[in-house]
Amino acid sequence: MTDTFSDYVDCTPLLDDREALDRFYDEHGYLFLRGALDRDLVRAAAEQMLEGLIELGHAAPGTTLDTLTIDSFEAVDEVAMHDYVRYDDLWNHPSTLEVWEKVFGEPVFVFKSTTIRYYPSAAGTEEPSFLTPLHQDGFYIGPNKDFRTAWIPLLATTRGTGGVAVADGSHKKGPREHVVTENFRRFGHAVRGIPAEEFGAGEQLLFSPMEPGDVIIFHAFMCHKSIPNVSVDPAGMRMSMDTRIQPASSHRGFNSLTPWPESAKDASKGILSKITGTPTTTE
Repeated sequence: MTDTFSDYVDCTPLLDDREALDRFYDEHGYLFLRGALDRDLVRAAAEQMLEGLIELGHAAPGTTLDTLTIDSFEAVDEVAMHDYVRYDDLWNHPSTLEVWEKVFGEPVFVFKSTTIRYYPSAAGTEEPSFLTPLHQDGFYIGPNKDFRTAWIPLLATTRGTGGVAVADGSHKKGPREHVVTENFRRFGHAVRGIPAEEFGAGEQLLFSPMEPGDVIIFHAFMCHKSIPNVSVDPAGMRMSMDTRIQPASSHRGFNSLTPWPESAKDASKGILSKITGTPTTTE
């Protein structure tokens, strides 16, 4: 697998063409939409994340989004940070729901669980263990697999600050084997990722810089991974959020109905059961 990337294709012009939108998604497994979300709503979420970092003592009073830097992602109380970011104000805003419903072609339900990320530059150091290896969200999230992941930047991303890379068309091969990957860890446990032999040499990774208001939406079986923040001169922050969206008519399991701070408390349920290797029937 190579670390060179082609760009996402901008699918924004397809939003009002149901047939073309579905055709692109079925073939490539993702939709990249530039400026589709309200920038003021995205900015509000970024300011809330900044407030949390200041209140929890990881950024100095008076810090702005332009000057923000923190020493360590892992030093921040991730559960406490969720008290500051009112992400449902963005995910379920009427203007945002209009976008989701254009993407799905039907009413939708937005997961109660959101992941928030605030990664400082790790330039010159080993790849951070809290990043995610190549994986499929459909391995970790269930029971139904008709959800799509929505990933947004809260600050502009660059090739230096990184983001999320997706493997074009990789969803068409369905679920893949995931094995323990010791150098990627969450909550003290090694997470599972797709081994190199499960990822074909011809599968192309895509990654593009993004602006607040942009969103990439992808299939439950899309192979994807984190791109580390190695920005220098200046060293910037990567701030982003991601959630999952499913048809409103579909079954709603533990993962879709449980806010992230609540699910993080129970290692026997949902995503954490896959991370910890704890058997569960609760998805």
